[in-house]
Amino acid sequence: MARTKLLTNIIQRKMMVPDEMSHSNLHHNFEISLYDFANHEILEKLYKADNQRSTECWSPAEIQEFILNCLNDRNVNLCVRYWKDAAGNIYIIDGGHRISIIYAWIKRYFIDEQVIGAPKFTAPQKRDIRQIRNRLGGLADFQELCSDSEFQQKLKSTKINFIEVIGTPEEARKAFCSINSDTKRLDPDEEYHLQNRGSDAFYVIYACCYINDNKSNLAELNYERINEVITLGEQIHDHLFKIILLEPDLTHGKKIGLVNELLNIMFGDTSQNTVNIDQGQRVENLMLKLRVVLCRIATPPISIRIPSLGLHPKLYFYKDNRFQVTSFLAWFSIVCEIEQDCFEIQNKKIDFIGFTRARRGVESLIEKIPVAIKETVGKFGSGIRSHERLKNVYQAFICIGLNMDLDFEDEVCLNTVILSMSQSFDYINFNDFYLDRFGGDYDESIVDDVVSFVKSVRLTKKKKPLNFSLATKRNLYQREERKTWSYCEVCDSALYLESTEVDHRESKAEGGYGVLENGAIIHPICNRFKSDRALEEVRADLFD
Repeated sequence: MARTKLLTNIIQRKMMVPDEMSHSNLHHNFEISLYDFANHEILEKLYKADNQRSTECWSPAEIQEFILNCLNDRNVNLCVRYWKDAAGNIYIIDGGHRISIIYAWIKRYFIDEQVIGAPKFTAPQKRDIRQIRNRLGGLADFQELCSDSEFQQKLKSTKINFIEVIGTPEEARKAFCSINSDTKRLDPDEEYHLQNRGSDAFYVIYACCYINDNKSNLAELNYERINEVITLGEQIHDHLFKIILLEPDLTHGKKIGLVNELLNIMFGDTSQNTVNIDQGQRVENLMLKLRVVLCRIATPPISIRIPSLGLHPKLYFYKDNRFQVTSFLAWFSIVCEIEQDCFEIQNKKIDFIGFTRARRGVESLIEKIPVAIKETVGKFGSGIRSHERLKNVYQAFICIGLNMDLDFEDEVCLNTVILSMSQSFDYINFNDFYLDRFGGDYDESIVDDVVSFVKSVRLTKKKKPLNFSLATKRNLYQREERKTWSYCEVCDSALYLESTEVDHRESKAEGGYGVLENGAIIHPICNRFKSDRALEEVRADLFD
């Protein structure tokens, strides 16, 4: 049965925050009949908790069956676990699909998708609503059922049981994990994103990936242009996933991982700024810059008058009719550098017109020399890990395209291309047919130019970051989580990982970098005590 995304935006998602937690140690368990739930005050305080993945696991047929069971099965599962904050807001920990269906049913979304207060449903969601309405008939209209004495009695006798989970948000998330299989847990990228709340990147990703499910979290920015940010996020989402990648149905986790990497390519650690002052403006500026680069790749549905290259996704980002994220990230990085006026080939800046001069040759190389792409991905891995390596290959293609007119029927041209690539990338294994031709004529000057250029690119190492990236911090914590006990490197005492900080073993002041081998997880008080001093000095001061 095909899943539907109909339930993703019925109830808003909201982050559980320790500062807002209720300090009551008493469980407040209660039940509400379906009949009373329709007019209950709880509807105005109902949210999906951040541990709830995006309620897209049920099919229209399963939604229909659940509604029928609510009317006919006295043992229907209407148990919902929730966490409550100090303001009385209800965060659904477990039961998000069930409560979303009931909410949509009583609000009459299934009978009229354009009823006042309904979310902005997409075309596929409207199609699923029509399918549910056709199958249920009059049973889709909850208000009509309430006026029927027979059904009214059924709705009054069917109860939703709310069971409270008390404690911290982390304890609430663990309660969810204890009753759900791994298949129902968040994607790692989505989980990590939600754990790093408050940065500029957090809000950009929320705006661009949680469509119609983001307003309650974006409102935290207290930004007067919040509606413009929401609209901009929707435009970036549709432009990126529908127009450029042709992949509108990627999971939230994959979308989050991709957008996070685009932000890393464009802005590095600067997108992790958590300062509250002017944060709304910073978030909007990051999104506007991201949209410009995307517009250079392909024209958006609503043009903003930025001329695009119009890169064909099937040629540039796909292999064997499957989306190849490595290729997309490599080309995104190239287009980003051209837009920022810092893309160079053989010490000459290349603008969009310069790329256009080489473009026909580049596309011929992508089509005729797929082994270069295939073996680069095969050697260095697919996805985020190897896009910089593949970027080097595409840079070589551009260099070749600028230096010669490509004609693969011409032996000298073919030999020059193959020799340039084989000497630039020694791992590329051209077949014997090509190797036999290296004894023939070729343009030595072009080969030398391409090889020297690729070597200069490959030898240019990125400056190591001073601050720890989110990925580095994640790796540090994952390394510690595998241990039974973790200990602070300053005081040797046990670490509670939920209350720790990442620090430089060798301080930034002494030339230390934000890399994995220079990272240490320590107590916050020990971090302040250590300051910019060497670890040995601090321990000597503490214990001697």
